[in-house]
Amino acid sequence: MTLEELAKKTKNELLSLARELKIKNRSKMTKEQLIESLNTVQTKVKAKNETSIQAEVEAKKITLKQPPEPIYSVGLSTQETYRTEPLEEVRFPLPSSYNETKIALLIRDPYWLYAYWDLSRETKEQMKKDYGAWERAPLTLRVWVEQETGGSEPVFFDASVHSSTNNWYLNVHPNRRYTAELGYFSPMGKFICLARSNTVTTPRATVSEVIDEEWMIIEEDFRRLYRLAGDPQSGSVELAESLLKRLEQEMGSGAVSSISSPFGQPPAERRFWLVLNTELIVYGATEPDAKLCLDGQPVALRADGSFTVRLALPDGVRRIPVTARSRDGKDEITITPVVTKETY
Repeated sequence: MTLEELAKKTKNELLSLARELKIKNRSKMTKEQLIESLNTVQTKVKAKNETSIQAEVEAKKITLKQPPEPIYSVGLSTQETYRTEPLEEVRFPLPSSYNETKIALLIRDPYWLYAYWDLSRETKEQMKKDYGAWERAPLTLRVWVEQETGGSEPVFFDASVHSSTNNWYLNVHPNRRYTAELGYFSPMGKFICLARSNTVTTPRATVSEVIDEEWMIIEEDFRRLYRLAGDPQSGSVELAESLLKRLEQEMGSGAVSSISSPFGQPPAERRFWLVLNTELIVYGATEPDAKLCLDGQPVALRADGSFTVRLALPDGVRRIPVTARSRDGKDEITITPVVTKETY
């Protein structure tokens, strides 16, 4: 796109192009600065594309190979004939085995582990001595579980696997530590360990009990995740119910600092009680470099000029004037929503 074509576009169109090209600080640029930045980036992209095309053409050139002896034409002057052959692609296939006796353990989710292994020739020869053929040995995965509370007896379970496979899924429990051993049982019934895996810890299958306000996500992201969790087509219904229950518990216990309870805690001697709070979310957007005030209080804007404010909503009529003033102070816009709340 030429400079003339860029100059004919509006500032919003230029900002959209700058966003596609990932130009930094675009929102603070004037129209002339946007045109200059777009032209510079487009020039660099064009030069890079031309270099890439030239390199691709050079790579596809046919290599001319001269035969050991020239071929002569009868009755004509001596001339050499050349043969053209395409370059052959060199491939390096992965081996089916690396001749090492090893086993590794990976976590798929809170309820499943994935184990994969390899056997060396020496190990197969060892198994062959006991069973005549190593394929006949009862290959077994012994999975050790670390107990939640200390105990004297070790805890493990065995999973029989076929000798023709080299991987297996294991059904386990959440929030436990597991280590797998690859081995087989001797004719005398003794388990012979061939390799020991790494130790893994399965994640929890519930919402974390840790509530740290320092790392709370922004309001819009929370609402988006909450909507997805409540949509059966895009999330888990169980997750939505769990989040809702957790939110109710936090609201009732006062764990969420942004939700205040005018009713206080219920009496300790009563088990049946009800707490109800109401919040108002005010959100919008303006120029990123503008100054914004809500009900006379300054509001911090995000990098794109958007903002979100959560307010307590008591009974009655409340006017919430929101004023945005341009950076140079020449422009000012005020919008005042009026909210009424009645509790019965």
